[in-house]
Amino acid sequence: MAEENIIIVEEDKKDNKKVYIIIALLLALLITLLLLLLVVVKKKKEKKENFNVEKIVKKLEKKSIPKDELKILIKKANILYKSGKKEKALKLLEKIATYSESLSFYNLGVIKLKEKKYKEALKLFQKAIKNKESITLSAINAAYAALKLKNKKLFKYYTNLAYLYLPQLAKNKNYPYYYAVVMYYKGYEYETLPALKIKTDYNPNKLLSSVYEYLKDPLNAQKYEKNPLYKGLELAQIGEYLLARNYLKNTSEPKGEFALGLVDLKLSLYKEASKIFKTYKDSNIYPIYVYLKPSLFDIKTAQKEFKKTFLKNKKDFYDLFFYYAPYKVINMSKTIEYLQKGISAIPLGAIEEAKISLSKSSFLSNLNLKIAKAIKLAINSHIYLANKEFQKLYNEKKDSYIINYNLGITYAQLGEYKKAYFHLLKAYHLNPYDLKSGILALFAADKANINNPYLVASIKDDFNDKTTLEKAMLSIYTNDTVTMAAFSEQTQKNKPLWILTNLTIKAIFNKDYKNEAFRLKSMFENDLISNILYFYAQNKNLPIRDIAKKYQAFFYKLFPYLNQFYYGGKLPREWVFEFAKISGLMPRVKFLLIKKAKIETFDLIPVLKKLAFAYFYNKNFEESYTLYNDLINNKNINDAKTLYYGAVAAIGANHHNNAIALMTLAKLKNPFFLEPKFALGLLWQEANNLNAASIQYSKIPNGFKSKFFDFNIKQINE
Repeated sequence: MAEENIIIVEEDKKDNKKVYIIIALLLALLITLLLLLLVVVKKKKEKKENFNVEKIVKKLEKKSIPKDELKILIKKANILYKSGKKEKALKLLEKIATYSESLSFYNLGVIKLKEKKYKEALKLFQKAIKNKESITLSAINAAYAALKLKNKKLFKYYTNLAYLYLPQLAKNKNYPYYYAVVMYYKGYEYETLPALKIKTDYNPNKLLSSVYEYLKDPLNAQKYEKNPLYKGLELAQIGEYLLARNYLKNTSEPKGEFALGLVDLKLSLYKEASKIFKTYKDSNIYPIYVYLKPSLFDIKTAQKEFKKTFLKNKKDFYDLFFYYAPYKVINMSKTIEYLQKGISAIPLGAIEEAKISLSKSSFLSNLNLKIAKAIKLAINSHIYLANKEFQKLYNEKKDSYIINYNLGITYAQLGEYKKAYFHLLKAYHLNPYDLKSGILALFAADKANINNPYLVASIKDDFNDKTTLEKAMLSIYTNDTVTMAAFSEQTQKNKPLWILTNLTIKAIFNKDYKNEAFRLKSMFENDLISNILYFYAQNKNLPIRDIAKKYQAFFYKLFPYLNQFYYGGKLPREWVFEFAKISGLMPRVKFLLIKKAKIETFDLIPVLKKLAFAYFYNKNFEESYTLYNDLINNKNINDAKTLYYGAVAAIGANHHNNAIALMTLAKLKNPFFLEPKFALGLLWQEANNLNAASIQYSKIPNGFKSKFFDFNIKQINE
């Protein structure tokens, strides 16, 4: 049984092998036939697509191709182009265009448009129009080519031509789309919308989104085309700049990148904005217009701004330190005898005796007498005249510690912080024992955006057990909260700078400082700033409307002290104007200044400066600009602040070119003054000089906020 079984198996194997061989041969034959069939089909297809260009050329030369056949050839050439065989398609179309006055010009023009060869495309569409073939479509495409070539004259011509011949396409199912394109080109954006809602062979979404973008409706623009540009514009339009920035960063379109630069400006990211605008120096995609902030004039807006900003920054308190800083004299006894005649504002206790050997002398030199006269002017609020006198004294004795210190204080009170820093720093170097001079120099430097870490280190090296006040003052500058807190808990001396330092620290810690303000007011009862400071400390937590109402009555109590406003420096001017803005008293302040200017003969310049300011805040821009021009050109007042405010008034009076000139001078006078740099950047951008604008932005530290200027977009409100 076993053997038989084995024999049977062997016979089965042989039969199977034969079957396998036959099947393999059949499969091979089948595959061969299939391959041959594929080759034949492919060759037929290639033959079908492989036009004999030379043969066609010969027929064209003989003008033997019928028009209908020519249309078929053009259609086939377009199929070749779409299938990727561009060279073959173009060769055929060019030959047809050479020998045939037909539709070939239009089709070849469309291809040239796709290749962005706009000059060639325009010529071809012009030929097509000349041959009266597809005039409307040729004119539409010619207008588009002219637009890309920035030829406004041709764009207008072909747009009007397309409009004229539009009725020829009235029965065409795509007529609504053609109509919409022509209306869009003619500037009738609203008319395009109904037409674009009608279904055609064209996708209208891109054109719809462009129309809505132009119509300042990014929400609908985004609905028709999901593009981060439109979402970013939509968010920017409602003031959500941080969210808008996230979207605009994700768009590669030039519009999106340019819009990102504008959003960066709104977010005070000047370095980033500068880089973007530098690359668009020849293409101002979204032109801007510069305007003055509404908070400068509108009471409600001013009140909101006041509530957010007044005495909220430690730099604001630096001006109080300059205001209460004591002047220094050489010979106390003789100087007091002189100063007792005519002092009306600051008590003699505020005058600090200089710790130098000359203080022991009873000899009153001519120089000392001049110093005393200048101090007398200063403590009677004639800061401008006192500064002039100290400048003269400085020219006589540049190495005098006392003259440099007093000159620095008057410059600081006038708001000329760069000059104040220079002289206070020099005073400190001349007398390193007077650490307060060095700290006040740091305060002035901070106001002028100057950094000097070496001066900080030098002052710290001289600290000892007796420099408690100086340590606390420096801690305000360095943001040393531990030292500030420790000082605030100590027993305070009844001296102006001690009280002011504690008041400033409490303000930084958001604590009530009414007691310190009261102590300063008690010390200087007839002082304008002390009275306003105490008024604010009492009422600062009230609703802003209540503060404004209370100030309306309080202002009339300040009348006996208004000379300190008329003749004083930056702080009295700013505070009186700030409170006048929120309380509706600006017209009253202007009236008082006009009255004062008519009778003033001794110290007129400060009064005129403030009157020009009052004109500005009352929106009498032309009067303000004229008065500033008189101060600058006729009275030789050319400090950085006067030049700057003259430029601000010029913008209000719509003299933007003059504003650029004045801003440039203000920046040259004080390179650390950021407001003119920001204003210049905006003004240059408004004038389409993006390169000059980007240079200005690059010099502004991120985070800077202008008190005076803002901008908006001419085409799209962001």
